Amino acid sequence: MSGAYDGAILLGLLVLFVVLGVRWLRKRVHVPWSTKGIAVVFIFAVLLLWAYQTTT
Repeated sequence: MSGAYDGAILLGLLVLFVVLGVRWLRKRVHVPWSTKGIAVVFIFAVLLLWAYQTTT
């Protein structure tokens, strides 16, 4: 597991922390998006940044 799965593990941990953070924030502030919507947008943004990085 030295190189191939490091990015996937990191992405999974980031998504987990984003979901937990949004749920915690939702209790204190009104968040107009659903938690799933925020997670999908976050994953899409990370994948776009990854694709951009690999092309340059």
